[in-house]
Amino acid sequence: MKLSYYFLLLLFTCHLSFSQQKSDTINPLINERSNTVFKCHPNPVESELFILGTHKIKTIEFIDILGKRAALYRFNRSIVKIDVSHLKSGIYLVQAIDEYNKVETKKLIVK
Repeated sequence: MKLSYYFLLLLFTCHLSFSQQKSDTINPLINERSNTVFKCHPNPVESELFILGTHKIKTIEFIDILGKRAALYRFNRSIVKIDVSHLKSGIYLVQAIDEYNKVETKKLIVK
């Protein structure tokens, strides 16, 4: 009886270890996290915006609500501090391109 119990426990353990392979089809959150280019805070912002890139960021562009470019910055860093006090209050799109040419756009509110 004990032998069959240990055998079933062994089978169950092996099944769990082989069934938890990390692939995009099994766990789509892994793929979602890898597509993140940057995070920005605080949002809404008054004067200083901090951008944390997953990788080094090449460019950051601020686009106003009319679709016009409000500002463009070029970097080669993964942590960036930008003074946005020159931007008018409103809603902007922040578009970042990293060193692997991945593009991500997020909404930003400037007070």
